[in-house]
Amino acid sequence: MPAYAGRVHDYFTAYPERFRLMNWGRLELAHGTPPDPNHPIQAALLHKTEQLRDAQKTGHLDPAWDPVDILMFVNQLAMSWAGQTDLVPTDETQRAPFLSARRAAIVAAVQRLFPASTA
Repeated sequence: MPAYAGRVHDYFTAYPERFRLMNWGRLELAHGTPPDPNHPIQAALLHKTEQLRDAQKTGHLDPAWDPVDILMFVNQLAMSWAGQTDLVPTDETQRAPFLSARRAAIVAAVQRLFPASTA
């Protein structure tokens, strides 16, 4: 989970326009409709929650958490800085170290929230 969060952070801070498009696309999803496994976004979410559920069943992840909550919490942490472009330095000499420190904080937070099982 921590490595996944780091990759998501890296992707969306490198491509903030894709983060904005994704958020705009969420506005287009019909509210209150059941998940459609044929819809690409919903299918990806269903697949990821099943992977988390499998990790719980095999003892790699704490089963006390609902997989949907794990996925949402990790994604929100990972994407938190992509939506804060006004707080990220624009000067490249400051930007890279700033984002590196934010990435480390995200990875650490995910490790603490969802530690790998020692079983």
